[in-house]
Amino acid sequence: MSNIHAVIYTKPHCMPCKMTTKLMDSLGMPYENTYYGNSEQTNSIELDSHNEVKRTWSEKKVEKLKAKYNITSLPFIKIIDDETEEELEFWSGFRPEKIKKWNSEI
Repeated sequence: MSNIHAVIYTKPHCMPCKMTTKLMDSLGMPYENTYYGNSEQTNSIELDSHNEVKRTWSEKKVEKLKAKYNITSLPFIKIIDDETEEELEFWSGFRPEKIKKWNSEI
């Protein structure tokens, strides 16, 4: 595998989220934490945001992630094949063994 990257969803003040991004950064693992490539809008889920657009997006994203992946915690990580856009794996929570496994595939 050569062209894969991770997509990560986090929330503010989330220690497992910070540990995940810190490990990915230290390994140089490519990940996307903005949605639709819009660098102004992060994948940070903020259900109590004062910004109505961000709060509404967060509420909808939580509903979609729960419905599609049955997740109950963040961070949520998807591994994507850049060429086919196929999801190769997904998980939630701080999972250093999975991060290291996929980083070795890049």
